[in-house]
Amino acid sequence: MTDRNLSEAAINGYVDMMRAKNEGLDDGVPRTTDTASPTSFRTWLERVLEPVVRA
Repeated sequence: MTDRNLSEAAINGYVDMMRAKNEGLDDGVPRTTDTASPTSFRTWLERVLEPVVRA
């Protein structure tokens, strides 16, 4: 990565991120009725974010 002009800090950050992902970062909390939102991400985007961005 140093041959692509990345700083030592950027390389360390990338390595740390990949290590965390390999150790289960993306496993998160299983979706259940207790942990899931009744609104899907797409619905939230369409109803909340899109109107703000288009304004």
